Amino acid sequence: MRAFVLPLQLYTEVAIALLAVLLGGPLVYALHSLFLQELRARRARRIFEAQGVKCLPRRAFLNGNLQDFAVIFAKARSQPMSEISHAVAPRIMPHVYEWRKTYGEHFTYWFGLQPRYVLKEPEQAKELLSTKSGHFKKPGGRPDTKDLVGDGLVSLDGERWAQHRRILNPAFFLDKLKAMAPTMGGLTVKMMKTWGSRVERKDAIDVAEEFRNLTADIISHTAFGSSFAEGKLVFEMQHKQQELISKMNAVVYIPGSRFLPTSQNWYRNSLKYGIHDVLGQIIQKRMKSGDRLRTDGYGNDLLGLMLAANKGELHGNQKNLTMGLDELIDECKTFFFAGHETTATLLTFMFLLLANHPEWQERLREEVFDVCGRTDLPTADSLNHLKLVGMVINESLRLYPPASLILRKAENDMKLGETLIPAGTTILVPIIAWHHDERYWGADADEFRPERFEEGIAKACKVPGAFLPFSFGPRNCIGQVFATIEAKMVLSTILQQYRFRLSPDYVHAPTMVLTTRPQFGMPIIFEDLEQLA
Repeated sequence: MRAFVLPLQLYTEVAIALLAVLLGGPLVYALHSLFLQELRARRARRIFEAQGVKCLPRRAFLNGNLQDFAVIFAKARSQPMSEISHAVAPRIMPHVYEWRKTYGEHFTYWFGLQPRYVLKEPEQAKELLSTKSGHFKKPGGRPDTKDLVGDGLVSLDGERWAQHRRILNPAFFLDKLKAMAPTMGGLTVKMMKTWGSRVERKDAIDVAEEFRNLTADIISHTAFGSSFAEGKLVFEMQHKQQELISKMNAVVYIPGSRFLPTSQNWYRNSLKYGIHDVLGQIIQKRMKSGDRLRTDGYGNDLLGLMLAANKGELHGNQKNLTMGLDELIDECKTFFFAGHETTATLLTFMFLLLANHPEWQERLREEVFDVCGRTDLPTADSLNHLKLVGMVINESLRLYPPASLILRKAENDMKLGETLIPAGTTILVPIIAWHHDERYWGADADEFRPERFEEGIAKACKVPGAFLPFSFGPRNCIGQVFATIEAKMVLSTILQQYRFRLSPDYVHAPTMVLTTRPQFGMPIIFEDLEQLA
């Protein structure tokens, strides 16, 4: 036996030595990164407190206030609201409202080692998102949560962002988007046909789920054309990514941990590379067909328009602006996630509001009948004349914005208003809090009153910059017109055929999981107008 002991000991020692060499680099990198973050955090506290901005105490070295954050969110989600009230901001963004009680309107808390400053007022937001937007970048976030949109338009900065925006802009011109309206309407009719027996039995239909599937179907068709089946596969994998990212954001990130051979990293990478492969095949197939068939270029869907713009075929001055395959894939990721998630949320809560306010539902139906007729599918041109529908869309976006906050990061020390923001600080723009603030909207800020938008957005709000459903400034959402056309088409088509009301089983519990959504679904009971006549 002794003859085998020495070689085994030597083997073990050599293995340990090799492991130390392999892990030494990442370990040094992680420790160095944590050290620099700690120095920045201490400096940020000194600068903020010297200006009278209160800072939360850090509960733990690495976690900061993450544990408090998690407890507050868990408490907010533990019980639904006792009644259907639109005063939902404290439930969707509970940590801001909870900490305001102790630390005032604007304060700084710690997301791990990262200082997060809650912006005080809309005037600062105008600077942040417009006049000084070049000095503040989109925060990179955890490296292991970037897979959802990759290095697409929503996460890029600087010259690369400007280049991608110039390439993509032509694909979102109004005349291009209006051509997609018939597809949106046709898919809505197709969805309603699947409701037939449930409507007859007066069964509740979860429109949150229905609209997620519908908007995924619409973006699959309008973005990928004949490749909509592959597009829906991407949607399913992105849905899994959202669930995974929500879990990951609840714990602190250790630098370098995304490279460890854990089951979570394996699952994350399998989704990442699965999406990359599917989108890569779709794009390469379209590029080959476009090069071979020059009669209609690459097609009139978003992917085709993007490929044409990328080659300078829509506007001659773009000939030097090109994206590689990986960049095209990341933009397609953004199309798919942002293109369906925002509109699904808007439609879901718009149906809640109209079901809970039947007088407005009837006013919208009469407008649709007058402008679009009772049986013909609405057209892109007729949608422009639906003023009341537009007012309800704006009020829905105000009360239940899909994105409840915006984050930006200060790369260098920079002033916003009278406040000096230290380098390395992430600024939180509390969109939903401002959307419900009586100072900007009046005493009825938590009430559903679409008439406040009768004379436009500028007249509806007392302070410019307090209405930010699609952000503001040069980085406003490129897809907002697409989302508005889609929401108008879906709502108008359904109003032509159905009257609807909330199910008695509905539980009012709006929450945030990357975007605003109903915690327990949105069950709606539909009634066929022909049967009611």
